[in-house]
Amino acid sequence: MRVAIVTDHPSHSAGETIIAESLREAFTGHMSPLETADVVISTSRAAARNVTAPLGSPHICYLAETNNTPQSHSMAQSPPRLNPSTLEMSAVSVTQTETQATARPGHQGITHYLAGNGIAANQLRQSIGRPVKVIPPAVDTQLFRPQKLRRSEHYLTIVDEGNISGLEVAIAASQIAGRELLVVTEPNFKLPDLQAEQSHVQFVTANDDSVLYQHFCECRALLCLSSADFDVHVIRAQACGTPVIVPAGGGIEELILDAEQEGPGTGLLYEPSTPESIASAMLEYERRPHKCSAMLASAHAQSFSPTRFAEEIRAFVEAVVTSTVQAVADEPLGGEQRRAA
Repeated sequence: MRVAIVTDHPSHSAGETIIAESLREAFTGHMSPLETADVVISTSRAAARNVTAPLGSPHICYLAETNNTPQSHSMAQSPPRLNPSTLEMSAVSVTQTETQATARPGHQGITHYLAGNGIAANQLRQSIGRPVKVIPPAVDTQLFRPQKLRRSEHYLTIVDEGNISGLEVAIAASQIAGRELLVVTEPNFKLPDLQAEQSHVQFVTANDDSVLYQHFCECRALLCLSSADFDVHVIRAQACGTPVIVPAGGGIEELILDAEQEGPGTGLLYEPSTPESIASAMLEYERRPHKCSAMLASAHAQSFSPTRFAEEIRAFVEAVVTSTVQAVADEPLGGEQRRAA
């Protein structure tokens, strides 16, 4: 099976970058130029816009983020090119839907969608009227493992270009809670002029993953400031057994198991993104630290492993290709006759 992966480099989001890297690793040895591909996988609507899959090859659009889903999708306006079955997948196995769809390719020639989280999948389902499978991206957590050591009482947050706007909120939140905050940045990262009180805040840089690993294992919990739908730090912190406090309402909340639900979890949610709500989540965690299980967090992080991702994405893509080949063969002229015509 020959696979072409199409990305849109100028508009790469963090989620799209992670999905593209996950796909390339999963299909190592099967990569192909677009012209000879058995299946095309695009990683955003922008990437799909300028792509035309080879005749008879399905085009799967894999969307990492909720703001990337189409607002409208009129299949009736698209010319017929394929007659594929709509598939959805449960675990690693792939099953056909109860009513096998025979819809024509949708906008931008996309025949199938995948979503990186459940919220994006629901948006897509409502927009295009088709089932959409969720396959979270892969995160390599091999370096990140729990350590048996006494944790410090400080909180940790990791700041980059994508979440810099939340830094002052986190600083104010830790001040309200009366807790120390360790802020980790990349070397040479320029921090903005901060108005908030910083006497309880320490700034450090991390040159590589081994430094981040040590910070994950030493902190009381990770404060996630990201408004994106995916954050590798949330997964890697959990791999270390570290509780994570994340914003509610987006795809990122699906990366943790909510400790405020029945049974143990791996982190807590805060909403809205204000200093008061974050401070409240910090103190709620401290009131019931037993609700966040280090063992459960480590096990949960493994569900994002590259091995799991490769198994799921290969099973889905192989099922789509098989279904498309069968659908083409079942057309009135038959596969080879239709091409010759």
